[in-house]
Amino acid sequence: MCVVQKSELKQRRGKQEEAETTSIVEDAYDGGKAKGRKVKTDRRLGRMKKRVGTGKMLLFMTGFLSIVGGILYYFYSKYGINIFIGHGALDFKWSPYEWRKFIDDNDKTILLIGGSHRSGTTILWEAIKAHPEVVGFGDRTETGVDYSEGVLFQEVYPRFGVGLEFKKNFGAPKRVTGEDAENGDGMGRYALAPGVHWTKENHKDLLEDASTLSKLLNRFAPYWDTTKSYGSNGLKRAKVWVEKSPQNAVLSSFLEGLYNMQVKEDGSVDPNTNSERTVTKFLYVTRHPIANTYAVDKFVKESMGGYIDFEVMFRNYIQLHKYMKEDEHAMDSPAMWAKLEDFTQDPANILKGIFQFLEVSTDDEIIADILDSLGEIRANPNAKYNAMYCSEGIQEYGDLAKKYEEEFNALNLGYDMDIC
Repeated sequence: MCVVQKSELKQRRGKQEEAETTSIVEDAYDGGKAKGRKVKTDRRLGRMKKRVGTGKMLLFMTGFLSIVGGILYYFYSKYGINIFIGHGALDFKWSPYEWRKFIDDNDKTILLIGGSHRSGTTILWEAIKAHPEVVGFGDRTETGVDYSEGVLFQEVYPRFGVGLEFKKNFGAPKRVTGEDAENGDGMGRYALAPGVHWTKENHKDLLEDASTLSKLLNRFAPYWDTTKSYGSNGLKRAKVWVEKSPQNAVLSSFLEGLYNMQVKEDGSVDPNTNSERTVTKFLYVTRHPIANTYAVDKFVKESMGGYIDFEVMFRNYIQLHKYMKEDEHAMDSPAMWAKLEDFTQDPANILKGIFQFLEVSTDDEIIADILDSLGEIRANPNAKYNAMYCSEGIQEYGDLAKKYEEEFNALNLGYDMDIC
């Protein structure tokens, strides 16, 4: 009996232990499943977070690239391909002798336009280069510089700070007066700076180096040779090549020496040989000093964020024209003067005179077509500045006319300072 009971008790204990073992295994199994589900859930959450992070990054990069692309497109649409590749990428590779021979053999004339900033150099340049026998640089998108002025993209002579005023004045502009204004560079004052007047004598070293000629012409050549308005092969087809930079007013003597440099076949410069004719001609553009000074003042303030004393700008005007007069008398090249006021009053007659000076066709139909292409020309561009001076400016600046009367009259520009 006892044996049977012990046996049953042992069996019950065995079943109980088996049940407990089974329960532990099942619990472990269920725990493993739960843990597995948790791991899978964590992985899914990780992937979701990763996708969200990647999405945010892609969204950020898309926005960033859109902004960068917009900025690049803005500058490309404004300044063309040159903003990315640089002007040097398009340079010709002609030797100095090749340029000398090409210019002389093809009887080319190089017209250089200079004058005070805001004096009308641009509108006259646009009219002249519209002549079928004349080629000039294309627009801003073709040249990559404002107003397509050659001085801004060549590397032979200085630009005298012009075009860099905004960079210098960025931040907190201040009124520039006294010695700081006189010794500074940039529009409205650069003619007062020392060493600004380049001549054949004071930069003789550059004119004894034939590479000076090829360096400049190789840079300008692509922009004369092909333009949207003139077409291709402009160097060969056009009788006159025109380059306009206001700073030519202080560079004339040097530029005459450069473009007329006599280069021998071996690449050396012959200083004792003069060409049979000068290939250069100069056109100086002027504007009444009061209107011109007001126009420069307006541009410096509104476009460049700077301020220059009115008297400094007036003195700059006088000094600039002194240099032009000096060079006109010192050069062998023909020079012509044109007033903005005369051009706006009678553009057809002024253009006819300029084209006679250049020895190209003066046909009335050609001139009419040119004027049609320019659009409306304001007959009196000085009117608003004269009104400003006579209503308010004369009280503040009226003494300048008397103070600089002798210097101004000696220039013999044909302007009367008594405009009120």
